[in-house]
Amino acid sequence: MILQLHAFDYTTASAARLVGTVGFWEALPRITRGLPTARLLMVADTLHREEILRGFHQVASAEDRLPHGVLAYRLAYEDFLTQTVQEVRYIRTYLSIDPVLDESGTIGLLGAYGIQASPLDHELPRPFSHASVAWNRVKTDRGDFAAFLRSRVNQSGGVLHPRILHTLLAQEFPVWAALHVYTYPNRETLDLLRQKAAVAQYNPGKTEESMHEANVAAQGITALRDAIGQGEALHTFQFHVYTDAPDMGTLRSRVETIRGALQLEMEQVYAPGAESGLLFSGEQLKQKDGTPLTTTGIALMAGSALSYRRRTQTKGVMLGIDRNQAPVILDIFDDSNASYNTVVLGQTGAGKTFGLLLLMMRHLLMGTRLIIIDPQGNIDLEFLGEDVYQRSILGTEQTSINVLDVIHDEIGMQIEMAVSMLRMLEVHQDDPLARALLDEGLMALYRPVWDVGEKAPTLIDLKDWLDARAQKEATPKVQTEIQKLSLALQVYVSGSRAALFGKETTVDFALDKAVNVFDVSKLPQQGMGGNLRGALLSVLVANINQGIRRRRTAGDRAPILFFVDEIGVLMRDPVIAEYISSEYKTSRARLVGMIVADQDLHSLLGPKDEKGLHHGIPILANAANTLIFNQKDSEQERIREHFPSLPDSLISALSVLPRGACIVSLPGDLLVVNILPSQFERIVFSSRLQDRQRAKEIIEQLKREIQGDKQ
Repeated sequence: MILQLHAFDYTTASAARLVGTVGFWEALPRITRGLPTARLLMVADTLHREEILRGFHQVASAEDRLPHGVLAYRLAYEDFLTQTVQEVRYIRTYLSIDPVLDESGTIGLLGAYGIQASPLDHELPRPFSHASVAWNRVKTDRGDFAAFLRSRVNQSGGVLHPRILHTLLAQEFPVWAALHVYTYPNRETLDLLRQKAAVAQYNPGKTEESMHEANVAAQGITALRDAIGQGEALHTFQFHVYTDAPDMGTLRSRVETIRGALQLEMEQVYAPGAESGLLFSGEQLKQKDGTPLTTTGIALMAGSALSYRRRTQTKGVMLGIDRNQAPVILDIFDDSNASYNTVVLGQTGAGKTFGLLLLMMRHLLMGTRLIIIDPQGNIDLEFLGEDVYQRSILGTEQTSINVLDVIHDEIGMQIEMAVSMLRMLEVHQDDPLARALLDEGLMALYRPVWDVGEKAPTLIDLKDWLDARAQKEATPKVQTEIQKLSLALQVYVSGSRAALFGKETTVDFALDKAVNVFDVSKLPQQGMGGNLRGALLSVLVANINQGIRRRRTAGDRAPILFFVDEIGVLMRDPVIAEYISSEYKTSRARLVGMIVADQDLHSLLGPKDEKGLHHGIPILANAANTLIFNQKDSEQERIREHFPSLPDSLISALSVLPRGACIVSLPGDLLVVNILPSQFERIVFSSRLQDRQRAKEIIEQLKREIQGDKQ
């Protein structure tokens, strides 16, 4: 049986993962039929620029369906890919094993040992189909000359380390490698050690050299016994390498390069015959002979093979490049992802907003709708054209948001949300009497909405109801409370905040455009006027979610990316935080990828509720993707707590990450990514006035070129 194994990146992996296969190698006698052997096959391959472009074309919208502004952006993006992407050398790793279980059972068993595997969905790559073998050379059916090398049984002077195979695997010429492992059953191990110990003790020889060798052997046997006493097993391994070249001179040079790239002593196999045919096949090799090694050593060699990881996904858009200079291509709406959600952390100036804008705009080329809440007011995408782009500026007299808008389908939850909004506006302080009065008033105002479909009430309607209720109330205490509530609403009805709160919503939440930007830079800043900003952002997010639901009901099935910055502001009220968390968890069912961002984890998590829980924790748990930009040193412990899989070396590096660099956690992948914008994107996404003027000129030029090509 042959299975394909999933590799990981050495530069971001934890130390434990590098030897994570210990349990598997030790268990070979129990999980295999016949001889307890297994073989790792390593095949070098190259990811070409053309494959990246082909992958983008497979998921991108057709050019003839794109408006001129978006088409101009697509042409600039494709040109950027062509100029930027380099060929990437990577290794595909396979496991050849004869297990007791069937394929699905074996994959599950490997998962229990920390090895991710999948069925082989393609023909196993082989170095050649047919070859003629002479005693000193192999000639393949392609006309190349080939050589086989094998590790010597007796190794001396080499040191096992996590990157022992990486130099070999990184060579630019063809390299095929196989690690064959035999695991001694426990009884056979003990018998072998007793025999070796007897030989070392009773046959030391007569010369000083032979006595020294016997002493070294005895020490080695003692070390093996100690390791086995600590739970390790005894193995033998053979490491094979195949390479070829167009002529014998080049082949000899490559053979010497392979010798120098490995800290193992290698010997060339002459007339390899049947061994070469079996090596890269599904058949099990029968030999037990090889270099003895304990389980930790075998796991370290296997970890070196599995940790030479280069990201090779091609279907999607590019975020940037990783430390290995491999392009990081992703599709947020990949069906294999458990969710489409993303969490982003980054200090001001770290490149967080620019990087997300880059990622979202490139997804626009794949037919995705974009909804962006812009807290700084510096996102100007006018170049896309009026038929694609709409920008709404909130916080002015021309744009009012009704905090009593209907954002729930169930009246009880709607009233609870409205009461929470009023608490954020400091209309009440959760006093039982005040809550009871507001509940009564809101029930009276919302009932016609549910019964006959009337418009949502406003704060003016609520104040009028309270004033009318006060005139009918005979109890002084109740009357006093009603008057307090009415007085607290005055500033929002006819006072200085009436323009923001005292009218029906005038913002367009139909989301008819492909790109919808909501500029909230003019809303009251946090810390000024209590929780006004939080209340307005809460109802804004809720109205957008209702707009998304209406579009889905109307039959719109385009994927939607919804970016909410300053999410921590919404986490401060428990009811609002619960609503946001619920929307986040269920967004996949609506084909929505929510992207939430904040400066640090402390803000994103929000305060603890009465049960001691942070409402931001479910958001972290339901995020398929995480991007962490530059963070303060004071955040390290909190990040360690909530991201336990991050290696300590990466957490320590967060405070020195340069602008535009981030740690990216994707499903099955952990990378350090340098986000790469094109020169075109640097200009059109810039907030500088001179760049915006330059962007308009570039777009107009591209539009003229597009129209000229069509003519």
